[in-house]
Amino acid sequence: MTKKTLQGIATGILLTTLVFAFNFYYSDNTTIQIEIPSEEKTRAITDQDIEEYIAKNGLVVLDLIDYEKLLDQVANRETVEIDNEPNSEKIIERIVVKEVFFTIEPGTSSSSIALLLEEKGLITSKENFESYLKQKGLETKIKAGDYTLASDMSLEEIVEKLT
Repeated sequence: MTKKTLQGIATGILLTTLVFAFNFYYSDNTTIQIEIPSEEKTRAITDQDIEEYIAKNGLVVLDLIDYEKLLDQVANRETVEIDNEPNSEKIIERIVVKEVFFTIEPGTSSSSIALLLEEKGLITSKENFESYLKQKGLETKIKAGDYTLASDMSLEEIVEKLT
């Protein structure tokens, strides 16, 4: 290729770029597409439609009073009565299991993870967690990722899930 040929190609590319840039910035070449709603999309939902949907998906409908009664029953099931002595007062204990979702980023140290678990209330002491990891040789075996842990899990179960 000669010098003049290369200059001609470069000039053509430059002019083409200028034409496209002008067209892009100064032309009003927008297309607006308006969707006209069909009758099916705009028709009102009837009671029959709702009943068909409920039957089709196997759902149950409750009024507010029945729903509140069911909530009370569930709350009552969460309480556990323990008898200390035959004629003594009953102790009522509420067992609440809390699930915590958290993310471990790559490169996070085991001490940072222990602090995070302690802040979330999943472990009682970060020192116990760190010493358990050291005992088992798992300080570097914790995998990065998203985890969901329950508050009733033991230290061993938490470590098993994280490694």
